Amino acid sequence: MVQVTSKIHIDRLSLPVKKVDFVDGKELPLKSFIRLHKIFLLSENLIIYKNTALKPSAQNLIIEKITSLIK
Repeated sequence: MVQVTSKIHIDRLSLPVKKVDFVDGKELPLKSFIRLHKIFLLSENLIIYKNTALKPSAQNLIIEKITSLIK
C-alpha cells in the first residue's frame, strides 16, 4: 500500500489521483495525492471497508513511478 493524502504536494514523490483513475468513476471525497515514497504493509483484518479502487492502468503507473524511484 501507499499513502494517500488530501494535502497538496507538487513534487516528484507525489502523484495526483484523478476521477478517471478510479473504477466506475467513484472517486475519493477530496482531491487526493499518492505519496510514492510512503510504502507500507497493512494487515487485511484492519480494513473496515473499501471506499473505491484504482483501475489496473493507474496501479501500473504507480508501480512504474515507484520502480523509477528505486533505480
